[in-house]
Amino acid sequence: MLLNLSIQNVAIIDKLEVEFKEGFNVLTGETGAGKSIVIDSVLLLIGARANKDIIRSGEERALVEGVFLVDSNKDKIAELLEEAGVSQEEDDTLIISREITKSGRSYSRVNGKIVPLSFLDKIGALLVDILGQHEHQFLLDSSQHLFILDNFGDEEFKALKERFKQLLEEYRSVVKEKTSLFKDEREKEQMIDLLRYQIQEIESANLSEEEEQQLIERRNILMNYEKLFNAVNSSYKILYEGNGGFSVLDNLHKVVKNLETAFSIDGKLKGLKEKLENILYETEDAALQLRDYLGAIDFNQKALEEIEERLNHINFLKRKYGPTISHILSFKEEKEKELDKILHFEERQKELEEKEAKLWEEINKMGSKIHEKRKTLASHIEEEINKVLKELNMPNASFKVDITKEESPNENGFDRVEFLISTNIGEPLKPLSKIASGGELSRIMLALKTILASSDGIPTLIFDEVDTGISGKTAQLVAEKMAYLSRRHQLICVTHLPQIACMADAHYFISKISKGDRTYIKLTELDYEGRIKELARIMGGEKITSTILEHAKELLEMASKFKNSL
Repeated sequence: MLLNLSIQNVAIIDKLEVEFKEGFNVLTGETGAGKSIVIDSVLLLIGARANKDIIRSGEERALVEGVFLVDSNKDKIAELLEEAGVSQEEDDTLIISREITKSGRSYSRVNGKIVPLSFLDKIGALLVDILGQHEHQFLLDSSQHLFILDNFGDEEFKALKERFKQLLEEYRSVVKEKTSLFKDEREKEQMIDLLRYQIQEIESANLSEEEEQQLIERRNILMNYEKLFNAVNSSYKILYEGNGGFSVLDNLHKVVKNLETAFSIDGKLKGLKEKLENILYETEDAALQLRDYLGAIDFNQKALEEIEERLNHINFLKRKYGPTISHILSFKEEKEKELDKILHFEERQKELEEKEAKLWEEINKMGSKIHEKRKTLASHIEEEINKVLKELNMPNASFKVDITKEESPNENGFDRVEFLISTNIGEPLKPLSKIASGGELSRIMLALKTILASSDGIPTLIFDEVDTGISGKTAQLVAEKMAYLSRRHQLICVTHLPQIACMADAHYFISKISKGDRTYIKLTELDYEGRIKELARIMGGEKITSTILEHAKELLEMASKFKNSL
């Protein structure tokens, strides 16, 4: 549920804040007052694209922030937040903000953490559903009808679709591999020769992942032999022989001998004497290791040349087969697998043909299950939508979900889905785009949303001027249906109809005012008297008579009685 919406510097809005209520929230005002800007701002919070043109003239940035209460779809939202590394608030609120700068950059944040725009789209789909004029175009696009129908499916249906998608991907992979197998014997032999040459070239090099580093270290020793020998030899002489005087070991022997004498006098020196004795032993051992090292190292020009030659060969192979020895060895493994496939061409071809046939059989079975599920689903949807359409003053309407099975599947199955409707007795069923008026489309979409809202768990439904093309009794029926819907969902509605506005639990009036050379938007939550005046304005325009005011008051009283009866 959307608790709070704050808008700064969006279009002609300088600063606006509104606290929405549970139930039915209505926005009214003169045409061009800025009602749709409020809805567009919500769209920004749920991932809509934006550019710098929406920034109020003279300002550097636009900012929209919304506070949502997560009161449904909690597990799905928690999973998304965890994946994105966004912390959850203890009070189940979610703070989403969107900033658009004059440079054209956009910054999206959820609970203070910057997230990609695609994340707002994902999480927004679980928080808000918008029904506006753009939805009418969506409804007229028959390619979208399958997805609308499938939205009514349960978890079992969704699992079937997911399994079908996996089978189809596997089937396409098998077909791709099968068609890539060699048709030409000469081409096949050429590829065998190439693969064998590549494998043999790598194998004959007898590579190991540790070898290159070991060669580099050995080359470094040989190239710096003289410097290394002098450093080690000098250290050995200082420790063992001395330079014209006593060596380090000679001096340590004297120190230890002196401490033995001192220890016989003062026992407190025992620890120090033992410590120096250990140092003496370790120094003797280090001197012997230096002597052995000097005896082992030897400069060998031929060895250096062999190392250089080996490293050059490794680099040659790296240029051909990969940036590291590990990559070269992986390349060899891949080529060995390719060679094995080609050498066992007939076996592999037969294996793929058998697998293709088996997968196709499974795909057909799964596709038939999905088709039957869709037919059952369509039958239920038809019944429910026709029922709601009658409630919305389309008593003679007949809504039909036409499902035809195609020969070639896609990831959704074999079905093609199209919504058909007849709005009058005796008229044949036709595609929505051929028959439905704006008012009829509004009611069909409202019927779809009414049914879908009960199953998708989306808490907030936004209706942006969906009252186009309706009036009178139809408007009253639409208003009642929305009031009924608001008992299970939060509704936010922009409307020009008094029949809808009077059903509001919270009524907000948006007006446009001018100060100096700037235009500002003002939003006011109306009290009872304010609602009467606004309903009168909607009904009577500039000339508001006492009769119109009484009618407005009567509308509010009737709406209150109807809502209390729900």
